[in-house]
Amino acid sequence: MSRSFFDRISVMRIDRDGAMSIVFVDGRVVSASSTREIFDRTSAITSSAYHPHSHQLHLQTKRGHNIVIELPEPAELAPLDDRPTIYLDQNHWSTLTNTIHEPHRVPSEQERAAAQHIITLATERRIVLPMSSAHMSETCKQVDVEQRYRRALTILRLSAGWQLRDPLALRRFELRQALTVRFHARCLIPPAAVTLEPNAIHDGRDKSLDEVASDLPAEARSAVHAIRCIGGIADTMLDDDHVPHDPVPGWTVGFQQFTDFLQDNPSGKELKRRRTRAKFMADSGNEIALAASMSGITTDDLSNWFFNDSEEDVSRMPSLGLFREVLHEKLAKNGLRWEHNDLTDMMYLTTAAGYCDHVVGERSHASHLTNSARRLGRTVRIHRNLQGLVDEF
Repeated sequence: MSRSFFDRISVMRIDRDGAMSIVFVDGRVVSASSTREIFDRTSAITSSAYHPHSHQLHLQTKRGHNIVIELPEPAELAPLDDRPTIYLDQNHWSTLTNTIHEPHRVPSEQERAAAQHIITLATERRIVLPMSSAHMSETCKQVDVEQRYRRALTILRLSAGWQLRDPLALRRFELRQALTVRFHARCLIPPAAVTLEPNAIHDGRDKSLDEVASDLPAEARSAVHAIRCIGGIADTMLDDDHVPHDPVPGWTVGFQQFTDFLQDNPSGKELKRRRTRAKFMADSGNEIALAASMSGITTDDLSNWFFNDSEEDVSRMPSLGLFREVLHEKLAKNGLRWEHNDLTDMMYLTTAAGYCDHVVGERSHASHLTNSARRLGRTVRIHRNLQGLVDEF
């Protein structure tokens, strides 16, 4: 049997002051020291310890809180082990945070009890609560240092490193899959939507191992890459400095104008649906063009797909199918006012509803998702509160 690089290593630890140590399984300890501090001045992390045999990263914060992160094995990036995956909208992460740190801020006794049950299930690793880049950005932009720290700590502890893959990456895959099946009669292997894969929440970025020291064995390079990715996410979320989040420029205005146009130019259901389809396809134009290029189809093939097959194919896509339906429902609603966070909510909740076992969202978006799934003939588990989620367990 081949030996692993980590066979004899129990723990590898780095402390804030530059102290480094390796504890071997036979009890020996080797120590060294860096000439500089390891973590940034504003970082909340004081130590990082890698446990290779349990595939865990243990982080400790300046306030003495411990965070245990699950790390992937090279051959298994998404070891769910039949655990249900549950995506929580940001406001429900707030409920979990308040239940832990300020229970009096959760006025409903039933919701507080449900939150405590979810916390217990997540802590015991009986469910998976993936974090997303939306959770990260919403947390990082919070100005109040105490509230940001508490929410970041809660998300990191209860997600344990599990991530919802970037919705843009999943949407691109769905389009490529549809075009590949339609024009090449073959299927692509889908990426895991809920995963421990390093930096999956920012899937559009380069995840190459080239930047890791090339003289290390492949197993060690993979471990270093996984640790630095999730460690960087944790460090950013717990950082003392907030990170402002700017909305997509022009998006809200453009959709508000189109909604007003539909309201000012009433039509029957069929024409209205054709209009919202045109808006959806225009808004997805860059993604469709990229998917077509990656799928190796001609412009004539793409044009034919656009006019004859796109509606049918999109309706079968796990996330884009729901996104198209939610977009139709919102555009067709008279008097609707678009908000800056609508794009984020639509993107992430439709992706989560397409790939997770349960989604807990706020009331209006939960209603849109439920209605959209019904029109598509799908069964999705959408809940408006944590109590509704717990009732299904």
